[in-house]
This record gives sequence, C-alpha cells and structure tokens, in this order.
Amino acid sequence: TEKWRGQGKKESQIKELWNEYVPRHLLQRLHGYELMMAPYAIAHMKIGLKLYETGYRFDSDERVRVYLTNALEPVQDSTGILAFAIPALAREAEAVNSVKRNQRFTVVLGNPPYSKASKNLGAQFSKLIEDFRYYEGKRIREPGAILFERDINNDYVKFLGLGINITKISAYGILGMITSNSYLDGKNFRGVRDSLSNFSNSLCIINLHGDSRSGSLRRSGVLDENVFDIETGVSILLTTHKSGSAESRFMDYADIIGTYSSKAEVLNDSR
Repeated sequence: TEKWRGQGKKESQIKELWNEYVPRHLLQRLHGYELMMAPYAIAHMKIGLKLYETGYRFDSDERVRVYLTNALEPVQDSTGILAFAIPALAREAEAVNSVKRNQRFTVVLGNPPYSKASKNLGAQFSKLIEDFRYYEGKRIREPGAILFERDINNDYVKFLGLGINITKISAYGILGMITSNSYLDGKNFRGVRDSLSNFSNSLCIINLHGDSRSGSLRRSGVLDENVFDIETGVSILLTTHKSGSAESRFMDYADIIGTYSSKAEVLNDSR
C-alpha cells in the first residue's frame, strides 16, 4: 500500500486494488496445515480479522487455505470413508491431498510440536528423517540405539525433515522454524546438524535456551527464563536454500540468556 500511495493513488483506489489482490494473489499463495480442530478454527478467525482490519470486503468466494490435516502425513485416499460419514471433511481431505501432491512452496514456516513419544511412526514418517541417520556420509551407529531412535523420531525433527524436503523440491526457498533447541548440541542430532549445514546456503540460529528441567544453565544457577510457557529450551532457525548454487555458505549463531523481558526486548528489536 505504501508503494501505491507513493504513486499518488487515492485511498479508495488502494482499497479497490487490495480487494482485487487478496483473492487473486494472496490467498491462493498462502497454505497452512493444522491437526487440531480448535487451533484450525482460530487460525481462520484470526486471518479473517486481520484481513478485515486491512479493508478487505470478503466479496470473493476464495477461502483461507488452512487445512485440517497432519502436515507430516503424505497424500492419503480416505475420501470414500469421510464422504460417507462427514462430507465436509471429505472435501477438506480432497483439497489438502491436491495441495500436498501438486503445490510447490518457496517459503516454509512452522512451530511444530516437540514430542519424544512421537505417534508419527512408520515408513512414511521415517523417510522424513532418513538423512539425519548419516554424518559426513556415513551411517550413524550408536551403542544406545534406542535413545538415538527416540531422539531423532521427535516430532519437531520430522518437521525439520519435511521443511527441508519441501524446499528442496522447489529448488529455492526459505525455511524458518521455532523448535526445541536439543538438536544444537545433542550427540544423537549430529546428523541433523550435518544435513542442515549441507542443505543451507545461509543458516541463522538464535538459541533462546529456557530449559527449566535439566539444562546446564539451570544447574549452574544462571537465571534463564523461557520465552514460552513451556519447560523445553527453544531456538529459532532461519535458512535459505538454492539448488546448484556455488555461493559461499553463511552461518550465524547467537545465544540469548536471561529473563523473559530481556529476551523479548532483543527479539522485538528490528535492528
């Protein structure tokens, strides 16, 4: 809108252009996956409210493309059962299958669940973390194989694998995620770190710490609060990927330790 104002367009013209742009270009490019019904409904409501605040009139039939689905699951044909039981969910399943099968994305953002006791088990999910079983080209062999499997089967690790796979398919893209910070130094995650390093043209990580259970900072008596109301330490990852690029890789890492307010101040500083 600032560009349009700079071109001398009136406010009424800007609103008309915006109402043309949203259904034709914005909504068709935004896609989201949510597994739980309540957040799924809230996502639709919040996006709708934000669009309303911008002056969007909802004259188009174009929907908000947030789908009720498990993002980790591949395309599944369950429309027959759903069509018999709940027709609306059958249409939702058909739509999300089409997106997963055909759509390509250049920006992937997420805040996945962190769960060591993952319920997403099986060959279709194991594919997402297969590359993480290797370090410097060699398959990782750990004496504590059970712990190794538990760690790399954490749901957030699968989401990292999903994000990498999606971005690779598009040949160029940006991947940003807020996850547990356990992959940053855990021995069982060295394959994750190796894959991210090889995948990324640029890789920026902010370790927000905040582990209230058994973190080294807590054991040392350092005051360190989480930015979320959880016990698991967290980090922010932002990486870019360009297939076949000969550009030198850029990596940046930062620790933010302290109170919630001090961390929020750093994160809110746009500089």
